[in-house]
Amino acid sequence: MSKNIISQLFIYPIKGLAGISVESAMVQEEGFQNDRRLMLVDAEGKFISQRTDARLAIFKTRINDDQLVVDYKEHTIEFSLNANEEQKISSTVWDDTVDTLEVSKKVSAWFSRLLERELRLVVREPNASRYKKLIKGPTQTKVSFADGYPYLIIGTASLEELNTKLERPVNIHRFRGNIIVDTTEAHEEDTWDKITVGDTQLEIIKPCARCQVINIDQGTADKSKEPLKTLATYRKQENKIYFGANSIALKNGVIRVGDEIIKLA
Repeated sequence: MSKNIISQLFIYPIKGLAGISVESAMVQEEGFQNDRRLMLVDAEGKFISQRTDARLAIFKTRINDDQLVVDYKEHTIEFSLNANEEQKISSTVWDDTVDTLEVSKKVSAWFSRLLERELRLVVREPNASRYKKLIKGPTQTKVSFADGYPYLIIGTASLEELNTKLERPVNIHRFRGNIIVDTTEAHEEDTWDKITVGDTQLEIIKPCARCQVINIDQGTADKSKEPLKTLATYRKQENKIYFGANSIALKNGVIRVGDEIIKLA
C-alpha cells in the first residue's frame, strides 16, 4: 500500500499575494500560523484579490524572524508581523464583516502607490474572530482571511492528471494550496475524512470549488482560459468546478514536509 507523504507546504501571509514554501508549519484552528493573517482592503474596507487585480500574484513575500518582506519588481518593503496602528477598521471578506487594524500607514501608502488606488493593509483585531459554518464535523470553525476554509489539500496525482489534458502544463502554484501530498490516485484527497499528520489531526470537509484565479500565471500575472476550461470538462458538478480539498484542523500542532498522511477509519 503506497504512502501519502507531504511533499510541500505553503503559507500566504497576505491574502492574494504570492506564498512561501516552508519545511514545517504550525497548525492552528484558523489556518497555518502566519497564513492569510493580513489582507489588502480598498477605501470602503472591501478586500481585494487576484480576481480584481492579477498583479497581486507577483508581489513576493518572505519572512525574516518576525519581519515580513514584500518584493514587487524593484520595490521592497519590510515591516513587523506584529505591527498595527491601533485604530479599528471595519473590513469585509465576502459576506463577513471583521474588525481589523491598519498595519502601518507607510505600508498602506506603498501598496497604494504600486497598485494605483487607495488601499490599506489590515490585520484582524485581536478580539475579533471570523467563523465558517460547516456541512459536516464540528458545526463551525475559525478561519483567517482565506476565502472559505482554513486549509486546502492538493494531491500530486490530481495535478498530473490535469496536465495530461492540457497543451501547456501548469504548476502547483496556480492552485494556492497549503498542503501538497504525493498521491497515486487523482483526486483521492476528496474522499478522505479524518486524517492525522504528525501530531495533528485534520478533517476534509468537501472538494474545493475553483474560480478564475487558477487561470492566472502566478509567476507573471498573465491570464488565460486554462486550466479552468479543461477542468470543466471532467470536474464540473452543479455548475461548480472542483480541484483540491477544503479542510479544517481538529488538533493543533506542527506538520512537516515528509510527514505521512494517516487516514482514520
